[in-house]
Amino acid sequence: MSNGLSTATSVRSSPRAFLRTFGGLTLEVADGSDTNETEARALHELAGRRRKVALLLYLTGQSRPVSRELLATLFWSEEPPERARHNLAEALSHIRRAFGRHSIASRVTDVLLADSCPIDVDVRLFDAALANGDLERAASLYAGPFLEGVFLQRAPGFDDWAARERARLSGRFVALCVTLVPRLLSDGRPAEAAALAEHWLNEDLEDADAAIGLLTALATPGTRAALRDAIERYGRLKMRLLAELESELDESVTALSATHEARLAALPARRETDSALATHVESSPAMEKDTGPGAVPQVLTPTAAASSPRRFARTLIGLAGAFVAVAAWVALRPREAASSAAAWVLVADTQDPARDQVTAESVTMALSVALAQGDRLNVVTRGRVREALRLMRRPDSTFVDERTALEIATRIGAGQVVIPSLARLGAQRALSARTVDVATGRALGVDQTTAVNEDSLLSALDVVARQLRSRLGRSSRNVDQPRPLPDVTTASLGALREYTIANDYSRRRVYDSALVAYRRAIALDSSFATAYAALGQLLHHTNQPAEGEQALVRALSLRSRLSEREAMRNEAMQARWRRQPDSAIAIQQRWLAGHPRDTDTRSSMAYDLFLGRRFAAAQQVYLEVLATDSLNPVDWINLAASGNALDTESDRAVARRAFARAFALDPSQRTDVIQNNEYGSLLVRAGFPDSAAAVFRLMLGGPPGQAARGYRSLGLLALWRRDPRTAVALFDSAAQSHQAMKNESLGEVRARLMLAWARGEAGDEAGARAELERTRALSRNGVAEPTVLYWAGKAMARRGMTAAAREMLDTLARRAVAGNVRHESAALLLRGELALARGEPGVAVLLIERGGALDSTPVPRESLAHAARAAGQTARADSIYRHLAGTLRFGTEAMLAQRLAVRQLTPARRQRPRRGS
Repeated sequence: MSNGLSTATSVRSSPRAFLRTFGGLTLEVADGSDTNETEARALHELAGRRRKVALLLYLTGQSRPVSRELLATLFWSEEPPERARHNLAEALSHIRRAFGRHSIASRVTDVLLADSCPIDVDVRLFDAALANGDLERAASLYAGPFLEGVFLQRAPGFDDWAARERARLSGRFVALCVTLVPRLLSDGRPAEAAALAEHWLNEDLEDADAAIGLLTALATPGTRAALRDAIERYGRLKMRLLAELESELDESVTALSATHEARLAALPARRETDSALATHVESSPAMEKDTGPGAVPQVLTPTAAASSPRRFARTLIGLAGAFVAVAAWVALRPREAASSAAAWVLVADTQDPARDQVTAESVTMALSVALAQGDRLNVVTRGRVREALRLMRRPDSTFVDERTALEIATRIGAGQVVIPSLARLGAQRALSARTVDVATGRALGVDQTTAVNEDSLLSALDVVARQLRSRLGRSSRNVDQPRPLPDVTTASLGALREYTIANDYSRRRVYDSALVAYRRAIALDSSFATAYAALGQLLHHTNQPAEGEQALVRALSLRSRLSEREAMRNEAMQARWRRQPDSAIAIQQRWLAGHPRDTDTRSSMAYDLFLGRRFAAAQQVYLEVLATDSLNPVDWINLAASGNALDTESDRAVARRAFARAFALDPSQRTDVIQNNEYGSLLVRAGFPDSAAAVFRLMLGGPPGQAARGYRSLGLLALWRRDPRTAVALFDSAAQSHQAMKNESLGEVRARLMLAWARGEAGDEAGARAELERTRALSRNGVAEPTVLYWAGKAMARRGMTAAAREMLDTLARRAVAGNVRHESAALLLRGELALARGEPGVAVLLIERGGALDSTPVPRESLAHAARAAGQTARADSIYRHLAGTLRFGTEAMLAQRLAVRQLTPARRQRPRRGS
């Protein structure tokens, strides 16, 4: 299959239609084309069917036959396989009716659009014009980004292809502009050059050549008006770049604008008209709106992928993001409610002329938590703001000024927007907050105060917050009496600044720096409970469970420094990290009994239901949450994971729809490590292994850590297809990719354990033992996950490497956290495997039974079956093996344990046993 659209064209005497893809997707029927009445009717009907037109477009770009399976998955991925194939057949039939029976060359397994198909495509003409050197013709065809605004529901594979093609064509257009804009200027056509340069900037806002071309074209006439246009355009471009990309214009652009200012100053002065125009330019609304500090990423909640379903980012709402979510007790997307319900408020980014990014973020965060105390006001979380920005096709880091905040509030249903600002008057700090009604756009008032110095800034914020609470529809006697802001956060602005910096690092997954910043925050205020909680969460996430447990215990000991809700959230999170989902569920259920509208806690409880393997209950709770807030991609992902864990086709259909919805809301989820593997697993179960491979290959173009996980998924798929030699190569690539990354030793261990398995399956026992020795060496250098140490020790014990297995047990014992159920289980299970290796099957069964009572996942279950058979309990062993084989699922190490079960049930294997991994 070609990577891009084919530029090859054949001679067609009478094209029946023209397919426009730049700036949208439209099939235009040609006037007077050589068609009969039936074909003309079919063609007009086809033009109104977007999915079929998209299929036609895809086929026009392929120079080789395309498999029917791939097409069915690209365009109907959430449908059952039979329905998807039927839909494809019907769509191809419609295309034949419109363009002639010979327009598609179709075979049993694949499809190819014939060269004689009478259709023209703007992309094909664009590529042909470039090939012929006709740059102006190509530029005239490029009416906007490829398939701009086009989205096919439930077709994430097509969206991925469209994104790749959009990037390819955008690159070709930019290359065209690099040559054509200077040519137009030299030909004395500045207006055309300016128009083309504007399009160029829309494709690449940071391209200095595009900016220079535009400003040069605008200033070419040399008149006062032309120079002012160029100078004003420079100012708008500068602020846009700062707001959208947190970037500065290239020095060459700034220097060019300075020459325009000098040329303007050298012109003879004109009296009234020019002075009036100058006044208008200086005070125009377009300029005023851009006088804020630019794009400051308001980071309140670190976001990073964890275990499936994705939860790390969401649980940090109660940790690193606790400040903003203190009173978010109803759905993130509020519905129409009675006047007695709590009002929703969105706090915009703090405007700070000094552009002190960290202080501005800290002010926004602190004001949000001050407003959110109690249940009278609900503050829109920053995570929710970022999700809205993605839906608006804007970067997460977009500076949320007043106009952007109003647009977001309108989308999610918030009633008021608060726009804080900070000004410096010597040592003093002037704070103000302007409130705007979203429905009318009318300013409701300004609340302000002055801090005598920076150290008293948090106390001054309390004053403004009290004024705002009174203003936002609550009489003074009904307003909650909140605790002072320093009591529920920190009295140290320096600590708050470090906490803000840590959040930013964590959001960008720079975890080492985040840990340092959290610890600096705690050093500045040893009673900063929320910083301890965020530190504990991140330590657990980075496989430092003992230190993480200590930080969480310290956070709970400071619960008086937290609101009641945040203390509950921290307690539930500690139970979660201890692998006690039932305790976490009970804690949250008690809270929800008194606060049934706290949808975020309800979503967190659904995750714990998933961890407790109560998949049907988790699915039901996620459906309830999404009925209130249908725009949150993380909840859609978790709903998909819950459905994927169940066995019925209807549940898998729910999972497919949920994945499609999540990917539509946030396309980046397709290459998220956890979501990519989970979605590929669903495709394998649906009977589309080739499509699953295509999904996994999306990971290979990312950074090494992402590529490593893509190789791992592809290796597991090769094992699923009984191709261990291919799996060896893929797992080896995964291990090398992990090795290239800092702090990826745990990932490398998992890859090498899989590689050892694959080498054993391929008959390379020496190679398998060598990989286990490498795993042993890695475990000495920081692998801190006891469950993985059990997996490694189990593989070693099964291959007779008892000394290495004992070393894994010793390491596990040192790193296990008391009270962590999963850690206790891992130690018992590995002790059982070692007892079995010593020839003590009775002892092994008892130990593994105790460990399996704490962890009933497939890997421990296989250990029990193995020990039971060694102890002569054949019927029991076979029963467990049959259960494991009957629930065989693609996707993780559990699949390998289940494959061991299949092997043990094979008569030939039972006659000739071999060591497993």
